[in-house]
Amino acid sequence: MRSAARTAPQLAAAPVPEATADATVSAIIAVLRDEGPAIAALHRAYREALSREGRRIEFIYVLDWRAGGALAALRALKGEGEALELIVLSRWDGEGAALRSAFQRARGGAVLILPGARQVDPDDVPKVLDGLADHDMVVARRAKLRASWFEAAQARLFQWLIRALFGRTIADPVCRARACRRQVLDEIAGYSVQQHFLPLLAAERGFRIAEVEVRDGGATEDGTRRFGGLLLSRLRLALEAMSLFVVLKFIHKPLRFFGSAGLPILLIGLVYTAILGINRLFFGMPLADRPALILGVLLIVLGIQVIALGLIGEIIIFAAGKRIKDYTIEKIL
Repeated sequence: MRSAARTAPQLAAAPVPEATADATVSAIIAVLRDEGPAIAALHRAYREALSREGRRIEFIYVLDWRAGGALAALRALKGEGEALELIVLSRWDGEGAALRSAFQRARGGAVLILPGARQVDPDDVPKVLDGLADHDMVVARRAKLRASWFEAAQARLFQWLIRALFGRTIADPVCRARACRRQVLDEIAGYSVQQHFLPLLAAERGFRIAEVEVRDGGATEDGTRRFGGLLLSRLRLALEAMSLFVVLKFIHKPLRFFGSAGLPILLIGLVYTAILGINRLFFGMPLADRPALILGVLLIVLGIQVIALGLIGEIIIFAAGKRIKDYTIEKIL
C-alpha cells in the first residue's frame, strides 16, 4: 500500500480485543432477509470452501431480531458445535450499520465480507481472500449475470455516475463478497456509508483495490426480480454516491463547495440589479413596484448567505485541523 493524502478525515475505529486477536480471518455475514433454514446450508458451504486450505476462520453473523427463521437456524448450528458468533440487533438501521457493529467484534488480521444469500458460488470465495496477497482490498465480480435489459441499463448508468464522480468504478458494485486487510477497516469502518461504496472509499484513502471474477450463485441483489424495487434501490445508491462525493471532496475545503454555488447566484443578482439600475438612471425606466428589482436583491442576499456558510465551514475546519488526519502511512523505516 502506498502513502496517500486524501480529502476525508479519519474517524475512530473500534479497538481490536487483544484476548482473541490470533484469529486469521474474520468472515462477516449480514443477513438482510429471513433466509430461514437456507442460511444453515449456506454457512456449511462457506465453511467447507474456506477450510480447505487450513485457514482459521471466525464467522460473525449480524441480523435483525425479527429474522426468526434465520436466527433459529444459526442457533441450531451453534448448538451443534459450529464456531460462529451471532449479533442480534434490536433495531435494523441498514446494512452499513449492521456491518459496523460486526467490524467492532472482528478479531482477524483479514476481514471477509460475505452475502447472507447465495449471491456468489461459495467455492469461489477463497479466490477473493487469496487476492489479499498483493492488494489491500479485493472485490468479487460475478461473471455471466442473468439480467434483463432494464437491469443492465440501470447498472451501466450507475457505473457511469460512479466513474464521473470518483474517476473509477467497480464492475459489480452490488456484489457483497469482498475481503480487506485489518488496516483498511481501521481507516474506513467509521464512515456511515453502504458497503457498496467501501472499495471506493478505500481507494480514496490510497489503498490498492483489485477485482476477482467469481461465478454467480443464482440470487439477485435483493432476492427478487421486482421492477420497482430494483429501480428504487439504484436511486438510493445514486443519491448516497453523490453525498459521499461531496463529503470526500469538500470536507477540508467547504468554501469551494458553497462558493461554487453561491458565487454564480451572487454574480447573476449583481448583473441583473445593475442592468435595472442603468435602465432607471439613463433610460427613465421606473422601478417602483417591480418584482424584477426584488428578485435581483434576493439573488444578491442569497449568494452572500451561501458564501458565508462556506466561510463558517472554513473556520470550523481550521479550528479542528489538529484533530483531523488526512493521510495514510504505509510503514515507517
